[in-house]
Amino acid sequence: MTDDFQQAVEDMRKKKGKTDRDRVYEILGLILLVGGSVLAFIAYFVAGSQNSGDLAIDNLEHNEHVILAIFGLTLSIVGGFVYLRYSIGRFLRFWLLRQIYESQSK
Repeated sequence: MTDDFQQAVEDMRKKKGKTDRDRVYEILGLILLVGGSVLAFIAYFVAGSQNSGDLAIDNLEHNEHVILAIFGLTLSIVGGFVYLRYSIGRFLRFWLLRQIYESQSK
């Protein structure tokens, strides 16, 4: 039964269609997570350093950068969920395969 399980795991790894797409989404989610965090961090500090002397212009530019920071945080959250979904999905496929073979061996 162990040989059958190992063969099924190897067959699952050899399938390139869906697993490659899942890997691409996992990497894309990680890039969004990191990129959104960096964008929010930079936009937040740029918003705090606005000082041209004209309060109306400073407030407008400050608000634009705060909106950009919130957008970066949103990208980061979405990227985190995408990364989490596809990385856990890969783990759960192996877990389900193991459960199936354990139930067949009993």
